[in-house]
Amino acid sequence: MENSAGNTVIRGTLITCKRNPHYGVLATAAAVNSGVTAVTFFSLREFAISPLLVHTLSWPQYVRRRRELGINDPSDPSLDPPTWSDLRKHKTLDTGISGALAGGALRGWKSGPRAILPGALTIGALCTLLQLAYNEAGIMRLRYVSGLNVSTPVTPPPPSKSLSERFLTMFGVQQVTDEQYVEKLKATREAHLKRIAELEQQLAREKADRDVEKDSQ
Repeated sequence: MENSAGNTVIRGTLITCKRNPHYGVLATAAAVNSGVTAVTFFSLREFAISPLLVHTLSWPQYVRRRRELGINDPSDPSLDPPTWSDLRKHKTLDTGISGALAGGALRGWKSGPRAILPGALTIGALCTLLQLAYNEAGIMRLRYVSGLNVSTPVTPPPPSKSLSERFLTMFGVQQVTDEQYVEKLKATREAHLKRIAELEQQLAREKADRDVEKDSQ
């Protein structure tokens, strides 16, 4: 009786092991698939889609991004500072197109041509939603920082660094405070406004020169 019970337990264990998948292999495959998807998506967005849109579209966000890259186009209109709506839409088109291309290509390569369109639509929509969520988190951070009371600054004693901060400092990674982040945003905005004023003056001088040439003729 005891031998029969022991054999039953062993047989059941062997059957269970054979039926269960190899979780290590599945985890490795999932990690590889995620890595390939991420590399494909970011390569498309940063090296193909974003440069193409920045150089071709005249939407406000792409005009700003051209000026951030030092690309000066006289046909670009003058812009006001970005609104909350502009920040929410930042890179959403880039991300959606890149996600659709990456999803369609990878699904088509893995499952055949019939999976290209569903993969493109699904991954494109998912990437767009993730980009919107990321932008919204950035807006919440800006609103929180702008709502801080900085009229009576207090100089607290320097806090002791945590172990993770010390580890990052060893590799040259410096933590940026909220005040430093706001100052960087202000400096960027002032630089853009100054550049816009210079371009407007340049256009005015060129127009005046053309008028003088016409009068002389």
